[in-house]
Amino acid sequence: MTFEYIDIEDPVFRANCQERNEEDYVLVRCNDYASVPINIPNWTPKPVCLSRRFERVAQTIKQMEVRPDDVWIVTYPKSGTTWAQELIWLVCNEFDFQKAQDIPLDARFPFIELSGLRDLPETINPLQDALQMPSPRFIKSHLPPAFLPNALWSVQPKMVYVRRNPKSVAVSYYHHSVSLHCYNGTLDQFIRSMMNELVYYSPFHQHLIEYSELRYPNMLSLCYEDMKRDLPGTIERVCRFYNKPFTGEQVTRLADHLSFDRMRQNASVNRSEWVEFNLKQTNRADKLHDNNMRFIRQGQTDGWRKELSEELIEAMDRWTLERVPPSSKYARLFQ
Repeated sequence: MTFEYIDIEDPVFRANCQERNEEDYVLVRCNDYASVPINIPNWTPKPVCLSRRFERVAQTIKQMEVRPDDVWIVTYPKSGTTWAQELIWLVCNEFDFQKAQDIPLDARFPFIELSGLRDLPETINPLQDALQMPSPRFIKSHLPPAFLPNALWSVQPKMVYVRRNPKSVAVSYYHHSVSLHCYNGTLDQFIRSMMNELVYYSPFHQHLIEYSELRYPNMLSLCYEDMKRDLPGTIERVCRFYNKPFTGEQVTRLADHLSFDRMRQNASVNRSEWVEFNLKQTNRADKLHDNNMRFIRQGQTDGWRKELSEELIEAMDRWTLERVPPSSKYARLFQ
């Protein structure tokens, strides 16, 4: 059995999952991981919190064809994925800003397991879109290594992984879950669920550690905070990774295109139609103009300081210290 689906037994979760709209949450264990080139002694992947709907796509993703010229991006959710997708697509498509504006990012860069998280309109099937795309394909996923296609590890197309500070991820992920996953709990409840590894794609720390230990020569690792500090430098790194020529003028124009204000106003990337569809489907149309319901919300590196209580900040710091002691070689991943 490639995948096992394990009911969540945590009593706090079970007592409140219905009112928080988490009834479909389940732990998924992948038993087919021998081909993953990971440098962790006696590694056995931990179960991952996903949706029961994941059964719809799990085996197809695991067995999907991988092409040498595929372009993959993998992240834990809310780590700068959309930002990096737009950057990568434009670099790999000769800085074609007009085409990027004309075609929505979701069509250019399908999110392959999306229908394994929530119900979609019948006309939308990102996994099938990816399977049928002409080369070069651009593919997005949040899955940990064991859940990705087995063929990825032998074909080895280029892949980008992006990480972000856990507190920034947590706050952004809460607002994302409210708007797009119809989460009904409070910020405090969501953060505590994340620390209990009971939000989609958790365990969080394990996700970053596993990707940091992949022996995968065609992977570029980026950091959200570094991108914020030096976006032009990041653009140049991506250009060199994909062996794409660039000029200073192109880098400057792309950095301006990727600025937060422009990304928020860019209909091709801000997924406003998804947010609007979801809010209307769940009788929350009054929230359409709520800033916290936007897909691209604030984009700050330390916005969490305004939203997290001192108690939650201390709890999250303890959580990371328990998972990754300061002396660990992985501590740098969570700064």
